[in-house]
Amino acid sequence: MKYLRTIPLLVAVLTAASLFVACGGDDEEGGGNGGEATTRAASSPTGGAGGDTVELELVAENTSYDPTELTAPAGADVTIVFDNDDPDLQHNMSLYETEESTDPLFEGEIITGVDTINYELKAGEDLPDEPGTYHYHCDIHPTQMTGDFIVE
Repeated sequence: MKYLRTIPLLVAVLTAASLFVACGGDDEEGGGNGGEATTRAASSPTGGAGGDTVELELVAENTSYDPTELTAPAGADVTIVFDNDDPDLQHNMSLYETEESTDPLFEGEIITGVDTINYELKAGEDLPDEPGTYHYHCDIHPTQMTGDFIVE
C-alpha cells in the first residue's frame, strides 16, 4: 500500500519533466532568440568560379538591415539568404560599386511582407572579383537601408 501513495507523486514528476523537455528549445517561429535578428555565414565548396559558394544571411527588419556589413572571399560565388521580417513592406538588396553608383552590379528581386528569398551572386558577373568595399542598399528604402559588402 505504501507504493500506491507514491504513484501520484511519480506521475506529477514525470509530467513536469516531459513539459520541461518539450519547452526546452524553439526551432520554429521566433527562433528562441528573443526576436533578435541572426546572422549566418557559412562556406561550403560547391564549384563556383573560385571553387566555393559562401552563404550569408541578411535580414530586413524595422526598415533596417542586419547586418550592415557582409564579407566574402574574392572569386567565390555568394548565396544571400534574404529575410524580409517587415509585415506588408517591400524590400530587396541590390549591390553597387559605390554609394553614389546608379547602375547596380546585382539587383535583387523585391519581396513583400514576411518572406525569404535566396539571391545567387556569381563571382565576376554579379560580384566583383577585385577585393574592395562595395555598397548595398534596398531599392525601396535606399537611404535608410544601406550596408557595405567587403570582398577580401
